[in-house]
Amino acid sequence: NEELGANMSDIIDPFKKLVDKYNIQTNSESAGLLWLNHEDVKNSESAGFREFSQKRFSVRDFGMEPVSKEKLENAFKLCERTPSACNRQSWRLHVYTEREKINKICKLQLGCKGFCEGFQGVILLCTDIRCFAFQEINQYFVDGGIYAMNLLYALQANDIATIPLTMGHKTSHLNQIKHEMNIPANEQPILLLGYGSFKDRWKVAASKRENWQSYVSWNS
Repeated sequence: NEELGANMSDIIDPFKKLVDKYNIQTNSESAGLLWLNHEDVKNSESAGFREFSQKRFSVRDFGMEPVSKEKLENAFKLCERTPSACNRQSWRLHVYTEREKINKICKLQLGCKGFCEGFQGVILLCTDIRCFAFQEINQYFVDGGIYAMNLLYALQANDIATIPLTMGHKTSHLNQIKHEMNIPANEQPILLLGYGSFKDRWKVAASKRENWQSYVSWNS
């Protein structure tokens, strides 16, 4: 923001006082922006998973090139073998490509104001709760989460930029969303994915990741 000419003293001065008072250790590598380009991302789409998986970032700044229905269908095809509890395959997808419906569900989602205008479409991932017994009350979130990550990778492999958006709302609000979007009562919303095309060059949040050794334990 400073580089763009904004006066950040109202934020920086109190922040420095807070850091000094409580001896907070800061890490400049954990914040900031990265510039990505489409050529690098596109080249990774045909690379091995080790390289491909490291090129996926959530995108909030989309390009203008239309995303074809064929690309979406190819991504959905890739996800058919997503693992699920007892192979129940509870996932249900609702794809919205009409601007009126995109705007409607994005407004109901409550967390994408300011960048949802760039979406060419959204995909609401739900799971059918009839696939699970009463003691498996959280299993549909597990299965839905596994499918969601598979879908994010599948869309990236088909050169589609995405951003996952939470559907973690109170039951009353979820029921409102389901009512206004005509989602069956037996479906549980898991995630909303906004999608579009890539720009030639765009910026993303740096989002430094924790080293795997910080959260993996062996035989403890």
